[in-house]
Amino acid sequence: MALPCFCTLDCNWGKVALIILPMTIRFMAQSTDSRRIQTVKFRDHTVEIHTVIINGIECLRLRDVQIKFPAVQVLSIDKIHQAFIHDEHGNDLEPLRIVACIGQVVEAEESLESFDNDFPSDLDEIKVTFKCTDINVQEIIRQITNAMTQMYELHEYTTPCYFFILPAKHSDMMLIDTVESWRHTHYKLYFLCECSRDPKEMHVAPHEGYSIKKARDFVVKYAPHLRITIQIAQVLLSVGGLVIPQLGNAAKFINNAVPSRFQDPQYYEDIQQQLEMVDNLLNKVDNQQYRAGASVVGRHQSRGTALQGAELREIQTYLERVDDKRSLGNLYRKVTADGHVRWVCLQHYDNISYNNEMSKYIKEFEAMGGKFNSNTNEASISQVNITSKNVEMMCKALGKGFNIVKLICRECSIDEDDLEKLLDIIINRSSIRCLNMGSIRVRNFFGITMYTCQEMIAEFNNQSLKVRFSNTYYDGNTLMFTRFLFQNKIHKNLDLSATDFLWHESDLRRCMEFNAVVTRLALEYTNNVSILNVIFYLKTNALQQLKLTHSLYESSTLSHFCEMLKKTKTLIELDLMDYTGFEDEDFINTLLEILKEHKSIKYLNIHITNVQPSNQKEVDLMKSLQNDELISHLCISSSVISSEFAEALLHAGAKRDTFTYLEFYNCQVEDDDKAKLQSLYENGSLHQLNFYEAPRWYVLLDETNGWVNIGKRSSSISTGNGSPNFVQLVTLLLREDLEQN
Repeated sequence: MALPCFCTLDCNWGKVALIILPMTIRFMAQSTDSRRIQTVKFRDHTVEIHTVIINGIECLRLRDVQIKFPAVQVLSIDKIHQAFIHDEHGNDLEPLRIVACIGQVVEAEESLESFDNDFPSDLDEIKVTFKCTDINVQEIIRQITNAMTQMYELHEYTTPCYFFILPAKHSDMMLIDTVESWRHTHYKLYFLCECSRDPKEMHVAPHEGYSIKKARDFVVKYAPHLRITIQIAQVLLSVGGLVIPQLGNAAKFINNAVPSRFQDPQYYEDIQQQLEMVDNLLNKVDNQQYRAGASVVGRHQSRGTALQGAELREIQTYLERVDDKRSLGNLYRKVTADGHVRWVCLQHYDNISYNNEMSKYIKEFEAMGGKFNSNTNEASISQVNITSKNVEMMCKALGKGFNIVKLICRECSIDEDDLEKLLDIIINRSSIRCLNMGSIRVRNFFGITMYTCQEMIAEFNNQSLKVRFSNTYYDGNTLMFTRFLFQNKIHKNLDLSATDFLWHESDLRRCMEFNAVVTRLALEYTNNVSILNVIFYLKTNALQQLKLTHSLYESSTLSHFCEMLKKTKTLIELDLMDYTGFEDEDFINTLLEILKEHKSIKYLNIHITNVQPSNQKEVDLMKSLQNDELISHLCISSSVISSEFAEALLHAGAKRDTFTYLEFYNCQVEDDDKAKLQSLYENGSLHQLNFYEAPRWYVLLDETNGWVNIGKRSSSISTGNGSPNFVQLVTLLLREDLEQN
């Protein structure tokens, strides 16, 4: 075999080359054939490296290992440092190598000297990384704290400020990524308890969350505010989750009420991903693009800004099934010692901002003749001539966080000007949730009694004001009620009983004319035409939501009610979710015909009973469900659900954005139809779906007993003989059920 490189050699060297070259080739072939694989591990990495045979010894060369791991200086087996092959004088032979150990793992290591030299720089890098991370977290917290301060300084404190949204189901997460789908995703809103000034120590409110209707409008409207609150939720998650502070029994109570998704650590990663996806969504949604004439500067300034009280008050219009007590997130308004209003859960209500001034206020209150129970936070004043000095002290104490849950005033007198000052604090700025007044004489400037409020109980719950006269009419009661409405600045929801104004409906009209705030009216026992006229003929009618319970039992009131609906121009939502349900076919037919053409009413919540295959109620409901965007919450009792009716329900659930809540009580529904409806709930088309075997009144009674059993503290409005209205409700429902059967 001849190669070109040997052509220039002389003959002798050429002969030598021709002899050596074949020998070299044969040796290389033998070496390659005999090479095997040595397993080498460095830290968490394991590789396979060819061995070599040098002087008849199979070896692993250091330089072959260093090709993969340059920092390696030491080779060990079973944690024993292997010496490199050396001569008889102990000098390492080149190339540096050890005897191969096929079948065992050679551990490659850095030298301690190298590690020591590199460690300081690595440590410095770690310190810098931690420092940068800490600076970023602290900066985020600083920005959040500044935003929280701005919220606390609002002049209106009508709604909890801290809330965030998440997809209601894990399957909804992927929909947020597409512009066309995010607006149809089912979101839930969760409030945060403001139990601390530090955003890292807040927690999720004890409530299962509220489904959001009109998701697109909600996200567009509240995107600037949500950018702040989403950051708070992310900070809470990053410092250990949306934690529940440990307050002994209180912690157990809160944990039992907080949604399970926030309690199970295995869902933390999902929640983190959902928060990030919602955050990305908010960044995509330009809040100003839907507002005509908005400038680029205006759009930039809208990002990450807290909303004002007027905009926050509207949040309830986007929430489905807000509980009747309107206690958003089961949070309660609390005035702190520095005069700020916070919304906290019941268990933190007594723990926040108690200071040395409280003892002073209690002593001053008792000095004026009052009594205060520190265990229940109930205060009472009896047979006291309340002076201007007393009122000044009470206003200061209540404005600085004097925590009175219930205030009872009996057989007292007070000047009209002082009453105005005191009611302004009680209604709009205090922690009082129940005011019980009996035989309160209101004096004029000359000390002459102008009127006497004989019996009136008012409950304040977030934006709700509930007033009862214990079914007894007195002129002084309505004058006091008028004073309440005139001084009310924050309560948009008014809850009344028509029986308190029976035969005196004109007085109710005069009282309501002083309303400048109320937009939602809940009225019970509305069963006469005069009361309906008051509702619909108010001069300053700004009602947007109307809820009637135990009402419209007489045929004359049903027809008159329908005629009144034709004339209203402000109502948006009509709630006829009565306890027993409507059965009159003519009324249901007329109601649905009127509302499908109505210009302002967009949502109908209704309870209908005795729907049977092919009867007129089924026909009318099917027609409305298939053709109209109207019914939002449908409750059906004591009925037989045909397959045709089930198809109409399925159509509405899949195609109508407004139709999101469906309940069946004591109904016959085929298993296949149940399964199809269940699939609508699982894909988010229906936000709530319930099947109950018992009548609705029984289920509501059972739920009420459950609230009592968990020890939920609340102030109940009592009747004249001292028994709560709850007893009246149970008696009425039992009587109605017996009459039906």
